[in-house]
Amino acid sequence: MPETNEETEVFNGEKYLIFTILGKFYTFPSRIISEVTAFDTVYPLPLLPEYVMGIINRYSAPYALVDIGLLIQKNPTPRAKVVVLKETVEKIAFLIDDVVDIIDIAQSDLLKLEQGTEVNDATDIIESSFEWHDTNVFVLNFRQIISRVVSEFRI
Repeated sequence: MPETNEETEVFNGEKYLIFTILGKFYTFPSRIISEVTAFDTVYPLPLLPEYVMGIINRYSAPYALVDIGLLIQKNPTPRAKVVVLKETVEKIAFLIDDVVDIIDIAQSDLLKLEQGTEVNDATDIIESSFEWHDTNVFVLNFRQIISRVVSEFRI
């Protein structure tokens, strides 16, 4: 019996980890995430932008800890949980309130956001969004966040 289109249809998207920061929903593709862990000791470092809290120790490796709430909303995120990216991506972690869900999102459901004209405004680190449970979820551009940290490093 021949297969129907529904049986052979390939999912054209990926899994996303949805989390909250100061009451808003954000996400990263789950393929870049190593772990989500409880907030622990942060070792502050001088000369970093204020939204970079310092470094955390993950299995004897230092990871820069970024407070996205401070970066985007200009308010510090409560010290609750941390999303750690895979070491193959970059040794960076992000402070979050809590994990909400892991979902599959089709590429066609992602709405590209128009970038602002100001350098380093919040729109440059949000690459797209999608609707989930009647609310917008913002897809963060981790490469742009890393680029911003590097460019604002004060020597």
